Amino acid sequence: MPRFATIAWIFTALALSASCMSNAKAADSAPNVLSSIVDGKSDVDGVNYHYLLARGGPQTVVLLHGWGTTSYMWRYVMPELAGRGYTVLAPDLRGLGDTAKPAAGYEKALIAQDIRTLVRNLGLGPVVNLVGHDMGGMVVYAYAAQHPDEVKTLAILDVPLPGIAPWDEWVQGPRTWHFRFHALRDVPEMLIAGRELEYLKWFHNTEGVNSRAFDNEADEIYGRSYSQPGALRAGFEYYRAFPEDVVANRAFAETKLEMPVLAMSGVGGLGTVYGQHIRHVAVNVRTVVVEGAGHWIPEEQPIAVTAALLDFIPPAK
Repeated sequence: MPRFATIAWIFTALALSASCMSNAKAADSAPNVLSSIVDGKSDVDGVNYHYLLARGGPQTVVLLHGWGTTSYMWRYVMPELAGRGYTVLAPDLRGLGDTAKPAAGYEKALIAQDIRTLVRNLGLGPVVNLVGHDMGGMVVYAYAAQHPDEVKTLAILDVPLPGIAPWDEWVQGPRTWHFRFHALRDVPEMLIAGRELEYLKWFHNTEGVNSRAFDNEADEIYGRSYSQPGALRAGFEYYRAFPEDVVANRAFAETKLEMPVLAMSGVGGLGTVYGQHIRHVAVNVRTVVVEGAGHWIPEEQPIAVTAALLDFIPPAK
């Protein structure tokens, strides 16, 4: 996304967020927050990563998006966290958004190492607070499992972890039909290429509850992003890597996570069963089920997501 577009959505998000929260202080601080959020690129072991970054206090929060979105999905949450003094990093994941699109390397444990390297490249951490939605949720789990001493808190939003019960049951159900379709080699690219905008509009609406969350601007941004050369293939490689993720996660789960973990789901997403799923991999789990949201919680109900995160992660300073 060009820099002027990035700044525009940040400013729009700040104005809307301040208005929704009826918070004069937030509104007054909007220009300062705007100037503190910058975008950049960083080489991560040969993969050029695009990121958004706001440098604030010593508490770093890393926000990871999933398939069907980019770092743009955090357009309401990121400014709120930055405005409260957190250092906030929101990258485009490997192969998605404005990050490079290599042919391989979509195992979540490997992408977790990408993000850890990016954190270090930017002089952040080494201890961070991780937040991940969808594929980003799979990545933050792999990050925390591999480097538990470097993760203060972990928030996973509305995504099943490959290999963790009841994964085998979930992946055979009608709700996860797209797991099987997207994992087919070449077929989804052949059918969707040239129709990325239409497919994503339908997919977002199908997996959501709040139909107003994806306006024309959001649709256009995501449509352009997934129309880039290599973007469809890269996105589907996340699904094709599930067999490797299953093996890795089952090994990771032999040692449960001990840091505080937030399991957040939408009432129209994984719902109330999600907390028990995450308790298979962690001992200290807090659950939040967001009303009025399906799968796309940070976009469908950003105020509720922001409030839950602010109540969960340590104070900014």
